Amino acid sequence: MNSMTRALWRHPVRLTLAICLLVFGVTAAVFWYTPGRDLKLTAEEREWLSNHRTIRLGVTPSTRPLEFFGGKAEYKGMVADYMHILSDRLGVRFEVVETTNLKKLLHMAEDREVDVIAAFWANPATIKYMRFTRPYLVIPTVILVNKNQKEYLQLKDMSDMDLALPKSNAVIDYVRKYYPRIHIQPVYNYLAALLHVSFDEIDATIISLPQASYFIEEKGITNLRVAGHTDYKIYHRIATRSDWPILNSIMQKGLDSITQTERDAIYRKWVTLDQHYISFLLQNKHFWFYFGGATLFIILFVAFIISWNRTLQKRVSEKTRELKDELNARVRLMTAIEQAQDGIFIISTDGIMEYMNPSFERMSGYALEELEGKHVSVIRSDRQSTEFFEELWKDLIRGDVWRGQTTYRSKSGHDYEVDLSISPIHDNTGKMTGYVEVARDITEQLQMEKQLRQSQKLEELGTLAGGIAHDFNNILAAILGYAELAQPTLEPGTRGYDNLDRIIHSAKRAKEMVHQILVFSRRRKPDKARVDMVPLLNEVGQFLEVSLPSTIEVRSDIAVSSGWVIGDSSQIHQVVTNLGTNAAYAMSENGGTLTISLDRAHIEQAVLLHGGRLEPGDYLRLTVADTGTGIPEEVMGRIFDPFFTTKPQTKGTGLGLSMVHGIVGSMHGGIDVKSTLDEGTIFHIYLPESEGTAPRVEFEEGDVVTGKGRILLVDDEEDMVAVGTQMLTDLGYAVQGVQDSNEALELFRSSPDSFDLLITDQTMPRMTGDRLAKAVHEIRPELPVILCTGYSASLDNLRPGEAGIRSVLMKPFEMAKLSRVVGKVFETLRG
Repeated sequence: MNSMTRALWRHPVRLTLAICLLVFGVTAAVFWYTPGRDLKLTAEEREWLSNHRTIRLGVTPSTRPLEFFGGKAEYKGMVADYMHILSDRLGVRFEVVETTNLKKLLHMAEDREVDVIAAFWANPATIKYMRFTRPYLVIPTVILVNKNQKEYLQLKDMSDMDLALPKSNAVIDYVRKYYPRIHIQPVYNYLAALLHVSFDEIDATIISLPQASYFIEEKGITNLRVAGHTDYKIYHRIATRSDWPILNSIMQKGLDSITQTERDAIYRKWVTLDQHYISFLLQNKHFWFYFGGATLFIILFVAFIISWNRTLQKRVSEKTRELKDELNARVRLMTAIEQAQDGIFIISTDGIMEYMNPSFERMSGYALEELEGKHVSVIRSDRQSTEFFEELWKDLIRGDVWRGQTTYRSKSGHDYEVDLSISPIHDNTGKMTGYVEVARDITEQLQMEKQLRQSQKLEELGTLAGGIAHDFNNILAAILGYAELAQPTLEPGTRGYDNLDRIIHSAKRAKEMVHQILVFSRRRKPDKARVDMVPLLNEVGQFLEVSLPSTIEVRSDIAVSSGWVIGDSSQIHQVVTNLGTNAAYAMSENGGTLTISLDRAHIEQAVLLHGGRLEPGDYLRLTVADTGTGIPEEVMGRIFDPFFTTKPQTKGTGLGLSMVHGIVGSMHGGIDVKSTLDEGTIFHIYLPESEGTAPRVEFEEGDVVTGKGRILLVDDEEDMVAVGTQMLTDLGYAVQGVQDSNEALELFRSSPDSFDLLITDQTMPRMTGDRLAKAVHEIRPELPVILCTGYSASLDNLRPGEAGIRSVLMKPFEMAKLSRVVGKVFETLRG
């Protein structure tokens, strides 16, 4: 013992003071010195840190509570606490770079968009572009079950049990490798797995203890418990750029400086569900035996409470299942409403809009935000009277279901028809809380029904036209024939001669009228021929001038001497007439001027007009202009729609402009429309001009061709037999007329070589003309036949040249026409 020690022992006060100083020094050293805080960085590492004060840190914030962002975008979690310590000790700032998952984060690391990955838990052997520290955070995994399961579990005891695991988690491979008898149920993520276990749909799941703590305590899933631990652990390392090996060394030294005390503090901060002691107790069967014996009295005392608790749990479980089923049913119902094709909306008992599905949003043009809180009258049209809605609300107030049709108005302002059903909504007490309306847009359906009715009218008109065409044409043929036969007996210029000329002209006009009716009703195909527009327009102009009111002046401005197009003259006549009568209607109140003009136009490049696309080329431009009321802009786009009209119901059918559009389109033309309200409308009709001169004809229209031959004439109309016989006789032929087709056949059979030509009507009782021709053809195949008819549709099934039929002559016909057709047949026989 040295002198200092002896001196201290001789003076107890000094000894006490020295001991106190020694204890204080040791305590201070322990307190102020923490093993591992000396980083022991090399000079090169310190220099590198001074040059790299900011390091990009890649994080995946969806792995709560390991790392995530708080309410103020603050980087938080177990891993974040480690990185905060490293930031302080290394004197650097970590710039957080966020991404959704580790796979994307690795791609960013490979592209050098991040320098460090703090929570790397995958296999480091597969990553060549990063360096890795030793594991600094080892996370144990536990078995979570529903609290209904009371026993302690180990993986080896879970054979034939269902285990919910996320699809992409590596723990699936671990379980399949070491415990293949466990049934794995893959789910989307851990939250889904915990919900399945919570609802007692799957037996258990394996999850890391921090995540289990988070989901149970933070998410409020309180009916789960830890039933055991597994040997599977999750190792977390820090990954650094491979081209910065010095950074990996620095990070490892930083991790080594973190003491166990600091590590435990971080763990306890984020993991509060640590139940190792429960696991011990659950595995110690002796403890539970002695504890059970000691608490037998307490168990018996609370037996009733436990039984009641279990009954309550069962009821809660059943109620939870019922609520779950009800929720699923409500979700399905809501999905069905959202995806329904019909418009569905809900209003309060006061008519205030509360909800509408996407279909009604599309139907009405409104969004829910625009109508919510507003009265349902916002979407109603003013077509229905106030009395209509008063009666409707009376039914609804009584609690009745209302069904019917009404008109709504869209946000854009157009009206649309709906088939509506309104049903009351009652709550659990039977009180009416509102109404649900189901609306189906039937605007197009009603329009189609209207078009169908119009089509049926046209069909009826066509049937009527076809039915009267034959008889009417026979009458016209007789009138025309008798007039032509009588006219040569009178001197030209006499009163009788002029009257017969007018009769012939009127019969020809009636013939054209029947032709137009048949074409319009589609009972006759339009003729396609070269038509000179100039005389046709002069004729139409004269017709309009005498048929329109005297308050309307008709002007003609023809800028060409002739202009040929390919088409049907009757249809072109109809185009100009329809445009003229429409113009007259627009000027009916105040009068005005109707101008019909024709000139030439050259189109350089294709142009899109109101009435279709016009290709480049040479055209005749027909213009029909008026000084009437004009066409409103909102209806301009619909003027060519079938059955669309702005006229009153008794003033028009809406077919005029539709037919004009169809006729011009069939001629490969186009229509351009310009209109100004209260100033007038101009229609420009562009028709492709036909090249060349007028077609050469062998005979002039009035030329009569005479000839010789023996003709058998058959027609059930007495006048037609008489007229035909006189005409053919005057032309030089020997004619025998017969009114009965069967009699004609017997006559021919008795003397088949007595005739050189058969002329027969088509529509006759007992035997039609084509059947008579076939019977004659069987007896004498070389005999030519001319078929006459006043209705071309009756010949639809007749093939050209069949049964010796050389020509078809349409009634009524002039003597000149008959002479040319007969002459051409005899010329063919002689040739």
